[in-house]
Amino acid sequence: MTKKTRFRPTTIPMALLGGAVIAAGVGFAVETPAQSTYMTVKEVKPGMKGYGLTVFSGNEPTKFGVEVVSTLNNFQPNQDLFIVKTDHPRLDVAHTVAGMSGSPIYIDGKMIGAYAYGWLFGVEPIAGVTPIHNMLDDLKRPVPKELIPGLKSSLLPNPQGKGAKTAQLGKLRKRYGKHLPRTSSHRFNGKEVVDYSVRTHAAQVANHTSPSLQAPTGMGLRAASTDIMAGGLSPRSLKLAQELLEPSGMNVLQAGGGGQTSPELLAKAPKTYVDGGAVTVQLVRGDVSMSGLGTVTHVVGDKLVAFGHPMINGGIEALPVALGHVHWILATANRSFKIGEPTRPLGTLVNDRQASIVIDTKITAPVFPVSVKVNGAPGAPKTSWKMEVSHDPFFAPSFVAVGMGSAIETTAAERNDKTYRAKSKVTVEGYGTMEFEDFGAGNRVPIGPGDVARSRMVGAIGAVLNNPWEVGRITNVEMEIDITDKREVMYLKAIQVLDTELDPGEPARVRLTFQPWLGEDEVQTIEVPIERSMAGRTLSIQLTPGYMMQRIVAPPENLAELIDVLPKINYPGQTLIASYSVEGNDAAYKGKVAHELPPYAQAMLTPSTDSQSPAMRSSMRHHVMPMKRFVIGAQSVTVNIRPAIK
Repeated sequence: MTKKTRFRPTTIPMALLGGAVIAAGVGFAVETPAQSTYMTVKEVKPGMKGYGLTVFSGNEPTKFGVEVVSTLNNFQPNQDLFIVKTDHPRLDVAHTVAGMSGSPIYIDGKMIGAYAYGWLFGVEPIAGVTPIHNMLDDLKRPVPKELIPGLKSSLLPNPQGKGAKTAQLGKLRKRYGKHLPRTSSHRFNGKEVVDYSVRTHAAQVANHTSPSLQAPTGMGLRAASTDIMAGGLSPRSLKLAQELLEPSGMNVLQAGGGGQTSPELLAKAPKTYVDGGAVTVQLVRGDVSMSGLGTVTHVVGDKLVAFGHPMINGGIEALPVALGHVHWILATANRSFKIGEPTRPLGTLVNDRQASIVIDTKITAPVFPVSVKVNGAPGAPKTSWKMEVSHDPFFAPSFVAVGMGSAIETTAAERNDKTYRAKSKVTVEGYGTMEFEDFGAGNRVPIGPGDVARSRMVGAIGAVLNNPWEVGRITNVEMEIDITDKREVMYLKAIQVLDTELDPGEPARVRLTFQPWLGEDEVQTIEVPIERSMAGRTLSIQLTPGYMMQRIVAPPENLAELIDVLPKINYPGQTLIASYSVEGNDAAYKGKVAHELPPYAQAMLTPSTDSQSPAMRSSMRHHVMPMKRFVIGAQSVTVNIRPAIK
């Protein structure tokens, strides 16, 4: 082709768009147009010429020329791949383009599939095309009953009132039957959900996802991929997003968008999806935005397939989507990509499979509001930040860390000594609000996303969304952070017991020597209560910063217990914990904790008819002592307790 031609896809007769939704006990299915509108794999031959549709700039799909080179058999399990050469002035420069994933390809007026794969560092415009029948199989795929929770579905939008919620529930029941699709299968697989970590979770997802997003070994071929266009991210937040997402096959690129779509773009945005149009998976929106950009392959009624490859191969999903606007195709030697942003929200990504993503335009995906307020940054032009995050077990904790971290870094990024104290609230529908405190003292490194990623608040979000008992619905997350321009820490330099021998019940007096940051040594004497039962023993008293200790709690056995336990696990950060061992064992069993049990208690607590046994550990006494600064370092001291006088 020698010139770019604006093109509107030919309208398919309405009789062929009768993609009825079939509600059944196992989920849903979609009828597709007659097979005469598509070309089978066997019918596609080398040398055939046709065209594709994609958005090169703006919103309108544009034609580009296509010539079939060959067919790779069994490229993926039960899936072939067409190799095509593309013809368009922009593709002659850009070669393979991320964001074109899903662009429909036609031969003799029949759709053969979606532009989906390309060679890295290719010097000619050669692409791989996913056959359309594999994508239609995804569209028709029912949702198995075992993958669906009950009617307390996380697909319900934030209700504006009881009537709105009831009406939406009625629509979903009518559409999907008695049960509703649930969110991502990419759940945290830790030993204990209370130990949730965003980095551990990201590594687990990458281990599961990466093989499915790569071509067979030695092919040098990869998915044209889903670029995550990030807007409003600080440099270190962008780096964290790349660290968490790129191992799973999602390339994070600095772009724009989010917040309020400009009136100009919204006025030009179409009202619905068309074959070859731009589509975005909108993971975060607001002052920070992150969205996956791709192309619609085929619209069937109120559903559609796109991408021609998985986004994260997550199976049943519930991610918000929106129409997209393309600003430009940026050509690079490695892999070119579209630069774009979301415009009009419409529908939900409900299925993420090997050959495509499936979108339902009649469903509203769940999101929850996130806000952060930064105090102690005088002169900062913006101190309050707001965003909405997709309610997904993997994406939500990661994007809360990235989004909040970006806001904090942008507001208070200075390479000076600083200390922050963050108070956070996480509200869970039906279970109330959890409150957390986090702190940090910057070693001349700006406060940012890494601090938020390690916070108790993010760990709690991950634990709730990945709990094994029921769908936990988060309705609000907020943080207020106070920053001071000094490093409020002191090193526990030395400790000395003032009385080496004590009477039973007499407290141990311990002199502490602290070395503050940029200051003279400080001396403080504390008293550690010693119980009379310690008579005749030699005690080793451990002094440990509160943030390094965890309370003894019973492992939760349902969501209510999890939400009750999460705020109680850690001691306050600005404390020093004095601890020593006592006789007996502590046992955590079926939601309860018993202290100082005799050695034979475990056998008595475990019935012969039950394989579940209590978790046992040596009994310890912990005494919490508030400190005026955060303490670094731990020390121990020994004291003798005289025998009791009979």
